[in-house]
Amino acid sequence: METSRGVETSRGVETSRGVETSRGVETTERPFAEAKRQAAMDHVLTATRRLAVARGLDITMDQIAAAAGVSRRTLFRLFDSRERLIGAAFAAGMANYEHDLPAYEGGLEHWLRATCEAAHRMNASFGPGYWELTSRADLPPDLAETEHKRRQDRRSAMSRISRTLWEAAGGTGDTPDALSAAVGAHLSAHFTAAVMTDVGKRWQAAAELAHDAILAALHQQMMVTVRS
Repeated sequence: METSRGVETSRGVETSRGVETSRGVETTERPFAEAKRQAAMDHVLTATRRLAVARGLDITMDQIAAAAGVSRRTLFRLFDSRERLIGAAFAAGMANYEHDLPAYEGGLEHWLRATCEAAHRMNASFGPGYWELTSRADLPPDLAETEHKRRQDRRSAMSRISRTLWEAAGGTGDTPDALSAAVGAHLSAHFTAAVMTDVGKRWQAAAELAHDAILAALHQQMMVTVRS
């Protein structure tokens, strides 16, 4: 039945904004508001992470607000401290890191090469803020917690890559420690930095060296398994 406000349904009156009930408008405005808030959050986290990586961990809320194109008030409405905001920005970056690593869909060598390229391409984008986060001993509690979780998440990611390689190659039992070490070391941002800074090569060279070293470690461990 039509009313002066819209079309009456079994739940209430349907309007252009959603379904209006005795409790207010629902089903349309709430999801839209949540999506809008999440988009704003993602934008702020991305801007914060880029600024912190480029300039270091001592960036101010004013600098973050300017980079994100929002007010200080908006930042403090989303996060109650500068350290918590920066920590959340790096945490989101780690989630993106894992998301951007390719899933295994067959073709071990092709997947390993793609994984090495993805990892070193991302590693090459790390700047002063990343190195501060991973090396400073005087991190504030929120940032220290972020760094602790980052290390755990990265080790988990490297463990998954090692396990995938081992199983795809036909290995049985636990993933050999030597293979896990090869994966962790050769996909590390420290390896990328060494190739780019000390050797003067681009990240693509680091990816190629990593691919060859990890593949050699895998073949060696398979031979050990066969002999035993």
